[in-house]
Amino acid sequence: MGTMLQKNGLSAGEIPETWNITHRDTVYAIHKAYADAGCNIIKSNTFGANALKFKGTDYTVEEIVTSAIDIAKTAVSGKDKTFVALDLGPTGKLLKPYGELPFETAYELYKQQVIAGKKAGADLVLIETMGDTYEIKAAVLAAKEIAT
Repeated sequence: MGTMLQKNGLSAGEIPETWNITHRDTVYAIHKAYADAGCNIIKSNTFGANALKFKGTDYTVEEIVTSAIDIAKTAVSGKDKTFVALDLGPTGKLLKPYGELPFETAYELYKQQVIAGKKAGADLVLIETMGDTYEIKAAVLAAKEIAT
């Protein structure tokens, strides 16, 4: 998704997930192209949609995630066996002991995303691009607790 957003004008330093609000048509067109190509799983534009990333902005996790799932669901409407994934990526901070982010905080960040994704109608949770096993554990535990 990030590469496709860059090809469509996403600037360096811009938060990609805000495009769910500011550039809905572009995000929709990307999802629609993947769905029309026959993809069975469409990843929502939620890779970095966490409260740490939106600190200092006017956006909330629920607002961004809800919009992302709605756009993806609309793009796959009428497609049999095409599912929308809530995409969870890394928090952007290192967890203790290598960084300052406590495990419990990472878990709560992911829990907030998963709650919003479930409420918005995501079909599944996709966890990707994490190099820290503690961060993976936080995301998996949040998904397991909320999504099941």
